Amino acid sequence: MPGALAARNEWELSAHPESVSAARTAVREFAEAQGVDELVLMDVALAVTEAVTNAVLHAFLDRPPGTIRVAATTGAGELTVVVTDDGIGMRPRPDSPGLGLGLPTIGRLAALVDLRVPEGGGTELSMTFVTPGVRGPVFDTDLLDAVARTAQGAWPGEGVERLVDLLVPAVADACAVDVIDPTGYPERFAGRIDGSADDSAWLASLRPRADVPRSATRAALETGRTHVSELTLDLIARITTNDDDAARMAETGIRWWIVVPLGEAGLLHFGHLPARGRPSDDVLEFLTAIGDRAAAGLVHRQLMAELQRSRRRFEHILDVLTEAVTVRDANGRVVYANAAARELGDDIAGLPSTTTTLDEGESLTVTVVDRSR
Repeated sequence: MPGALAARNEWELSAHPESVSAARTAVREFAEAQGVDELVLMDVALAVTEAVTNAVLHAFLDRPPGTIRVAATTGAGELTVVVTDDGIGMRPRPDSPGLGLGLPTIGRLAALVDLRVPEGGGTELSMTFVTPGVRGPVFDTDLLDAVARTAQGAWPGEGVERLVDLLVPAVADACAVDVIDPTGYPERFAGRIDGSADDSAWLASLRPRADVPRSATRAALETGRTHVSELTLDLIARITTNDDDAARMAETGIRWWIVVPLGEAGLLHFGHLPARGRPSDDVLEFLTAIGDRAAAGLVHRQLMAELQRSRRRFEHILDVLTEAVTVRDANGRVVYANAAARELGDDIAGLPSTTTTLDEGESLTVTVVDRSR
């Protein structure tokens, strides 16, 4: 799998008190290496301490200590830290003073805080910090080349699943591909959501909504440029066709939905969880570059398909001719012979013929034998 889009590291810890300092030190060292200044480092360290402490104290009441995962990811001018546990969830202890959650403190330290229940239970707490000067995503040229090759092999027809598999989870938590039907409306062709085959099949079956004002899909179709929407509950309700789909989309936890046009051929969708942070200009530029490579691969594949169709039509015409036609390369090797030429076989050499040599980068000799003479 191609490298990650942005600087990222993650740690898996047991839910014991000593893991608090281990997580704090690991995240602080990662953030410092990415250029986070000292004042923000103090806020990050305190917020991570609160979050991991809460998971240790509250997530595993009346059960053996489980696992806490900490992930840190940089964007352009921001750092996102996600603390996830596989316990019963972050809820107040009856023997703790106040809330016992530390969320007010975390809320004061971070620019964006998101608390959700991940698939399978537990709690996921995402904290995004403003970090001026931190490096943004790096363009992964290997991934761009892989996208172009995959698109060339996938369109038209089946195989688009290979493209969404390539992009999830490398650059997105969800990905979908639409093609434009003859009426100009998008039609879903493939979809994937990280970690869930059922959700992937559901996303692949959704009917895109291009008629919703202020949606990224409609904006991308109208302007031909990349657009991003925040999936609020209101927008989710408007871009889905029924309550069940709306509830399921909300349950995925995807916060940001990015739509990249593929020329006039289709749309490429990316879904980001809060852990990736709001897509920065650098991220959107990279996703647009992915769309450009996919679109170029699509055009190449369509061109090759058209050339193959033209060749088949040409060969069909030659096959019904009564004249025997052969084509030889520069080395004299026969690269094509129509039905009449194949019927004559070796006898073709003794019959009157007309020969024309074509030289357009590669020498080809076309010989036409009139069998009636």
